[in-house]
Amino acid sequence: MTFSKNSKQAFVLYVSTLAGVLIGMLVSILNTRNLAPNEYGDVRYVNNIIQMLSGIFLFGYFVSGSRLLAIAKSKEEASQIKGALVTILGLTVALMMICMIACGLIHHYILHRDFAWLFYIAIPVCGSFLLLNYMNTSAQGDNSIYSIAAARLLPSAIYLGVAYFIYKHFGASNWLMLLLQNGIAVLVLSAIIWYNKPSFKNLRQTFKSLQEENKSYGLQVYYGSIANVSVQYIAGITLGMFAANNTNVGFYSLAITVTGPLAMLPSIIGTTYFKRFAHENCISRKILLSTFSMALLSLIGFVIIIYPVVGFLYDDRYSKVALFACILSIGFTFHGLGDVFNRFLGAHGQGKSLRNGAFISGGIALIGYTIGVYYWGIWGAIFTKISASVVYFASMAIFYLYFVKDTKAIVENVIITTPKE
Repeated sequence: MTFSKNSKQAFVLYVSTLAGVLIGMLVSILNTRNLAPNEYGDVRYVNNIIQMLSGIFLFGYFVSGSRLLAIAKSKEEASQIKGALVTILGLTVALMMICMIACGLIHHYILHRDFAWLFYIAIPVCGSFLLLNYMNTSAQGDNSIYSIAAARLLPSAIYLGVAYFIYKHFGASNWLMLLLQNGIAVLVLSAIIWYNKPSFKNLRQTFKSLQEENKSYGLQVYYGSIANVSVQYIAGITLGMFAANNTNVGFYSLAITVTGPLAMLPSIIGTTYFKRFAHENCISRKILLSTFSMALLSLIGFVIIIYPVVGFLYDDRYSKVALFACILSIGFTFHGLGDVFNRFLGAHGQGKSLRNGAFISGGIALIGYTIGVYYWGIWGAIFTKISASVVYFASMAIFYLYFVKDTKAIVENVIITTPKE
């Protein structure tokens, strides 16, 4: 039996994701056993703000570059696109460092939080999420599936070994965990980015092409990303702002971490076939059937094992996470399935559809993560996540069906109007 290149890549990405799930769970066990819930919540609170700002600072250029890479005609052209993207990446990391100083000042002098100094600790390593975002988008367009697998797997794997040794012999603290986890990610991801050989030749011309693509496609996705993706981190911030400490931030963030892979597994298909989607008029029935089947089986398996797994692996102080994760699994499954249609629409430059879908689900999330969290705390955040994810899936599916219908009509019209020889 022979397998196509896409099938092999999907298998590699699927296996690496499963390995990432295992390592991610071991990392969360290591972290929670070495920090109390409120201290762990402090670390997640700072990371949530960094992740939210990372989405805001991208301005659509990474997704625009991903699309240009998918249609690049030569390796030299692809390398030059990567070079332009890396240049933008460097500027956004510098901007992030400035924002860390601002966040520290705001939390110290205005919000009067005793963990404000953690933002200053994060300054040299605050670019970790920007680097990961670059890898996920650029490598997708370039079909560098092995690079995506390495970027998702290696930082956590290395951190697990290094942190275990340090915490065992020298002890753990919130500032050390923040510095160590993000610092290792910065070093590893920087090495992977350099390994992919970005070229800084013809930067002016490449920037011009990137700017044109960004106006028609990237900015539309960016607006939607602000409304949907970046908004998702608000819950991990408001849970801390509306409470005396960050304990619920830790519970919610840990539940999100445990449940997150359910969204990653279906989106693997969309990521693997992104380059192929750009040249097809619809997603094949075989791909859709296998994706939905995998998502359903993953959801059922997750619900069955989550309670005994959390009870066995985590400290009793974190026992509530099992219930939170079990309920959140519904939302993450729907979100992952929505990502499949999202990748197809993105491969065809349907930025407005992605933007509109994100606006709808993001609006629900924004209301729920503020008003809902204020009145119902962590339960408001959980049910908001589920509602926003279901709406996201529905909107992506509807926009996909409309696109397929319109494309089919255009093809049929061309066939009818083409004169016979």
